[in-house]
Amino acid sequence: MEHYELVQEMPTIERMTTQDRLKHARKRRSQQLKKWGQYEKQLEKESTKKKKKDAQDSMKKAKRRKGDRVHFVANIALLESAARNDLEE
Repeated sequence: MEHYELVQEMPTIERMTTQDRLKHARKRRSQQLKKWGQYEKQLEKESTKKKKKDAQDSMKKAKRRKGDRVHFVANIALLESAARNDLEE
């Protein structure tokens, strides 16, 4: 609940009996706890989604690394081996 709403509610609360104030406070606290629980569930859900996405992305990258190889035509391979002075290749 926002601050301005609480401030607007103050005159009403001041007129309440002690028992009514206690009931009101308990109700507010239960609302706070419920809202906090929902917030925690949402954070957990988002972090789980992020972990799954990160795992999928890393698997995709690993697959790309395995499959990506550079192939050169024969004359380029010969030119490179000559530049290295590699007689065996």
